Amino acid sequence: MNDGEMKNSKDLDKSMGPTETTRLRPRLETFDDVLPYVGDNGRYQWLLLLALAPFGVIYAFLYFSQFFITITPKEYWCKIDELVEANFTEEERIRLSIPKAVEYPYYDRCHQKDLNFADILNSGKDLHSLEANRTVGCNRWEYNFTQVPYASVATELDWVCDREYLISTAQAIFFCGSILGGFIIGWIADHKGRIPALMVCNSLGLLGSVATASANSFWSFAFCRFLTGLAYDNCIDIPLIIVLEYMAVEKRTLVVNVAFGLYFAVASTVLPWMAYYIANWRYFTYVSALPLLSVFITPWILPESARWYVSNGKLDKVVEKLRKIARINRVNPDPRIYQEFTSNFETSSRKHDTATVFDLFKTPRLARNTVLLVFFWSLTVICFDGHVYSLKLIQSSVFVSFSLACFTELPAGLLLALLLDRWGRRLCGFLTLAMTCMFSIAELLLVSMPAKLAMSVMSRFCLNMAANIGLQYAAELLPTPVRSQGVSLIHIFGIVAHSITPYIVDTAAIWQGLPMLIISTASFMGAMLVLFLPETLGQSLPQTIKQGEEFGNDQSFWSLPQRKKSHFNGLAHYHSCER
Repeated sequence: MNDGEMKNSKDLDKSMGPTETTRLRPRLETFDDVLPYVGDNGRYQWLLLLALAPFGVIYAFLYFSQFFITITPKEYWCKIDELVEANFTEEERIRLSIPKAVEYPYYDRCHQKDLNFADILNSGKDLHSLEANRTVGCNRWEYNFTQVPYASVATELDWVCDREYLISTAQAIFFCGSILGGFIIGWIADHKGRIPALMVCNSLGLLGSVATASANSFWSFAFCRFLTGLAYDNCIDIPLIIVLEYMAVEKRTLVVNVAFGLYFAVASTVLPWMAYYIANWRYFTYVSALPLLSVFITPWILPESARWYVSNGKLDKVVEKLRKIARINRVNPDPRIYQEFTSNFETSSRKHDTATVFDLFKTPRLARNTVLLVFFWSLTVICFDGHVYSLKLIQSSVFVSFSLACFTELPAGLLLALLLDRWGRRLCGFLTLAMTCMFSIAELLLVSMPAKLAMSVMSRFCLNMAANIGLQYAAELLPTPVRSQGVSLIHIFGIVAHSITPYIVDTAAIWQGLPMLIISTASFMGAMLVLFLPETLGQSLPQTIKQGEEFGNDQSFWSLPQRKKSHFNGLAHYHSCER
């Protein structure tokens, strides 16, 4: 703009009067207001997406590694030492000592014939001609390692039959560690900073993962998994919140559904084959812990949350961060934007808006939204984990079926990236859980194993999208002062759901279709509840508790999502006036 145009612009401002000028020239008083001036979709943001990679891998490995550390083959039977020492084949040992059954694997896995095999072998009697009217429980087991080519901790310690609950209990203890970690890490994140919290989180995860390989009893294993569980959830929540805060509003979906979806999809798809080819649960534990070594470079690949600086009144850090973003994005904004941002912030009450997680429940609308987010996430978790653990109930290679199900993460993320900013979070959340309900019912009713596997994979495809929506919804809907604590609270309830889901899958012992019936009911309930949440598409993140309470007041239940252009038009006008 030349001198004449500048003079005309100033004269125009004077003629408009203070009211119109104020209305058309937005105040730079929030981080969202000033970020577009230094670049909210440039090189800096793409580097952040790249930096998210190790944390997506960590999340996948922590989430799924215990499944393969404790996996047991479908075929196992009582170990009879006398028959093993007599060099009978596996088929002969099963035929001679194990009662038959009508369901796969067509023999009783938990009982043996009540015979004195030592005396029979010493007497020279023909075992093939002997029958037993009674059975007794097993003390030790043999396993067929054809499909699962290694002995897990569960098979080494015989966590089968009446001890099978120990697998589910160990998984529940892992998630109990995550509950405690949610409180501890969430508090550190809100009071000491996101990066220190993330480093503490991943350090605990690394220690627990390495220690797991030395476990030789249930309680030592459970303690190590509890320690590892302290890192679960926060290992991805914190990086995700940081990256979302530095992204343009219209690019948030890209972060969750493409970048995170890509890293998580690749890691979880590869993980089963790592376990398969390493073929040693202790070595597998060491290898799956390697991504946690990124803790040593975390401060150099991820920035501290600028909004955390804003919430704590550290304006010098915020301005320093904004200048760095502008430099990396090769943008030269007017230096006056930093001065105006600082001035507006210092005169605003926002710097006094400190809060705790209890503030989420002090106002009715914000409390309702928080409760709905809790239920939406918890029910999604039950359905997601239920389908993960139910893969072992399907008569197919668990490594193939697990890999196929995880592979759906990437196309689900890509599809959701296309739909989420058109249809909105609420409608997409409803559709994905409603379709999960239908596919789960189909899996319950179908008899063919390939058809059951297909329905399970399709359910997982929908649940991948529902989980990504849940991750993004909480990060967008909760106000900045309690965002980290609020997300942690929601995920703590989700972790309770994680803890009970293995036992839901264990109800297959009562009726084979009961797990799918429970999962389909949970997905239907989640689909209904998400309709009562406000839409966040195209909205600026709420910066204060008051904004969180008022968020969505202008929306009706039947309103369709739409992008708000006025905010961006105002920024464009402000650029032209200050140039």
